[in-house]
Amino acid sequence: MKTIKSIKQNVPQNHDLDSMMETFRKMVNHCIRIGLENNCSTLKRLSMLSYHELSRYDILSSYKLNAISQACGRLSQMKQSIKRGRKTKSPFVRKQFLTNCYGIKINGSLLSIPYKPRQPIHILLNHHTLKILSDPTMTVRSFSLTAFNISLCISKEIEEIECTKIVGIDRNLRNVTCGNDSLVTFYKTNKLLSIKQNTIHARAGFKRNDHRKKRQYYKNLQQRLQNRTKQFIHKISKDIINHAVETKSAIAFEDLKGIRKLYRKGNGQGKKYRGKLNGWQFYELQRQVQYKALWVGIPVVFVDPKRTSKLCPICGKRIQEDIQNRRKLLCTNCGKSMDRDVIASMNIAHKAWSRFTHAKGDTGEATSELFSRMSEPICCNYNDVAIRIVDVSKSRSP
Repeated sequence: MKTIKSIKQNVPQNHDLDSMMETFRKMVNHCIRIGLENNCSTLKRLSMLSYHELSRYDILSSYKLNAISQACGRLSQMKQSIKRGRKTKSPFVRKQFLTNCYGIKINGSLLSIPYKPRQPIHILLNHHTLKILSDPTMTVRSFSLTAFNISLCISKEIEEIECTKIVGIDRNLRNVTCGNDSLVTFYKTNKLLSIKQNTIHARAGFKRNDHRKKRQYYKNLQQRLQNRTKQFIHKISKDIINHAVETKSAIAFEDLKGIRKLYRKGNGQGKKYRGKLNGWQFYELQRQVQYKALWVGIPVVFVDPKRTSKLCPICGKRIQEDIQNRRKLLCTNCGKSMDRDVIASMNIAHKAWSRFTHAKGDTGEATSELFSRMSEPICCNYNDVAIRIVDVSKSRSP
């Protein structure tokens, strides 16, 4: 199975690269204008209409093909937005960038990208990039260059891990619960709320009456917020993947949809409450776990989130809130009292197993093969579940 990943690093400014990026930006906008005039968004037709028009630009032909592809993607995205009833504007590229998938070579610690015939431009790679590219099975597919950094798209062939278990992941505002009938791990995410709150206070404390400085200050704060959040979630996703590889477990997520619609203005909720829930980055954990799991050969599946916190994982009956502790749910049938997040993670794992190992029809054949080796069903015995609590903010490797 082929997996794809990207590496990003900073690059110094270069006059030749700047001129190429500006030329590439103009070519993409030129192709977009041609596509809008001819109501065209397919790659084949757009190539036939615009390739000869790009002969006026002094650049290699490979960049012209990539410019047509970039314009086609933006036109297709605009058409999809129109079909969904969204208000859209004509696409237009403002920032300089450059992308290519032809003629890329690695010469020691240098990356050679085509510039002119037999005159490539060399970019010095840092130690982190060289360490990743040192794997002989790795191949560089393409690169994307901006004013300050370059991103390399790499791929390699991996063998899929034969999974014998499934772990369910329940995402919440203050914690992430990952587990099944044998082990449940709590990852505390309270630090993300404090990071967001500190950023809001820092923005409110800016009193200088200068719009340019204010815009730059807000941009730096937002970038710092994103970096700290991604790094925090990176530690959680890394630990989840390491545990899944050690136990040979597939990963199951809830297929969450329409979360942002639940916390809009006018829904009868407080402003602070809506601010917290709208700042909840539930998709970032899913994104990181997905690409990391694919890179090591762990399958990731999605299940319907309906009633994952309302059914008992032991007997399957409906459960209700405990009067003494609202965090716990009580099953009147079997008499067990469990934490609502533990119940959700166990039900997600059980639902993933029951759905994909007993899938019927063509839609479930491909996914069912991944779990065909799981011969024993998940038997939930809450008394035997080991619960591990991890505070990611205090330990770099939980």
